Amino acid sequence: MLNYKELPKGVLNINLIQLFSTVGYAVLMGLLNFYLNNHTSLTRTEANTLTASFFALNFLFHLLGGTVGGRYLSFRGLFCASLLLQFIGLILIAIHQHTIILIGMATFITGSGLNVSCINMMLTQLFSQDDKRRRIAFSINYSFMNMGFVLSFFVAGILQGHDLYSLAFIFAAACIIIAVLIHLKTWKYVHDKGTYFADVFSKSDARFYVAPVIVIACLIFAYFLMHHPELASQLIYVVFVIVLAYMLFLASKQEKAYRTKIYAYLILTVASAIFACVQGLQSTALENFVEFNTSKSLFGIPIQPATVNMFESLGVIVFGFILASLMKKRQEQQKPYKPGYLVTKGLSFYIIAFLMIPLGIILAGETHLVHVIFPILLLIIVSAGEIHVNAVNYAMAGEMIKPHHQGLFTGYLFMNVAFGINLAGPISNFALGHSENAQNITAASTNPMYMKVFLIMTGVAIVITIIFGLLMRMLNRMLDAQKLQPILESELE
Repeated sequence: MLNYKELPKGVLNINLIQLFSTVGYAVLMGLLNFYLNNHTSLTRTEANTLTASFFALNFLFHLLGGTVGGRYLSFRGLFCASLLLQFIGLILIAIHQHTIILIGMATFITGSGLNVSCINMMLTQLFSQDDKRRRIAFSINYSFMNMGFVLSFFVAGILQGHDLYSLAFIFAAACIIIAVLIHLKTWKYVHDKGTYFADVFSKSDARFYVAPVIVIACLIFAYFLMHHPELASQLIYVVFVIVLAYMLFLASKQEKAYRTKIYAYLILTVASAIFACVQGLQSTALENFVEFNTSKSLFGIPIQPATVNMFESLGVIVFGFILASLMKKRQEQQKPYKPGYLVTKGLSFYIIAFLMIPLGIILAGETHLVHVIFPILLLIIVSAGEIHVNAVNYAMAGEMIKPHHQGLFTGYLFMNVAFGINLAGPISNFALGHSENAQNITAASTNPMYMKVFLIMTGVAIVITIIFGLLMRMLNRMLDAQKLQPILESELE
């Protein structure tokens, strides 16, 4: 039984902050696409492109956020500022005016993108370096994040069913304010320790203007990209290619053993891109599919597109618990799971998941409406794959990459996520064919396109899984299962 009295002061507060601060992102993930199409002048394909670019920019800004927090502004200060930006963004998005919505989206994604490392660093610094309770705290925090997602998708689905989008965004904004109030109460416990900001930059006059200038520049840049989502999409591809080229160049300059590890890392991150693409499809193609191509009823209970996303978060919680229990049992038997096996098994789950939509279409009757259980099964099975893949991906940088390169390669992992999410836009538009407006979208006309999309994704997943299977022995040699086991358990418990 968890006893917060045995943990440092501030852990419970950070857990609650994680729960409430997650709501804004999750509500937008569930509702933004339909909101843009229903309450602005955007067509369905334009809404798909903007939504995918919006969420991809979140991870592109993670690269910048990692350089600001702890360097030019304290982690707690940047986190507080990011929450306020998200609050303002949600309030502006709730106003049914196209230009104001875009300003709100730019404001929100700047806040969301810049705070990536803040809450994790605040939690980390509550513990000493050798304190094993830190793993427990991170496991609990991850659970609170998923609880926030489940709550958000549940509420968003109910309000979407009554076309109360603005109320959903106001609900999310209220949760952000609760997170701010808890954060202020926790302020004295989460000061920076040993960071560049605490030791050096906080004593410089530059602290008054460097961070604000960076945030304002991000706001202006994000607002420009909200008006030009196609450019934002292309920018993400270009940055990804440039960063990948630099990684390959960097690898070529290393000794053979380390060079091989870098190449293996770059191959491994492909698995993250696949999951990220599915995450992007959740807020675009899958929601469109649930709305126009399914019965929208599960055992007689009406199901909205936003509600379907809830099952992925529930799956993460359940499968995370199951896999952690299995890993603990294997560790007691001195037979820990090999990292390569976990990644390959996770990818194999994606193959099964992608087949759910074609199977549902094949079994659809004369109405061409697919039972809503099939996209739900897709997300549940994807969550099982996510648990296997992400646990290794988050651990491998520390195991394979030298310390002075770890920040760079973690940033590259975020770029893979941005690249994957960004792909969701054109994939969703391809599935819709020439149906620009909702009134022209029918299950009969779009089912063949969805069938083609998910069969192609299945084929790609099969090829990548085979490649990982062939590389498994090499990967297992590089990633010592005994060394990775404690990290993996902390990711999954």
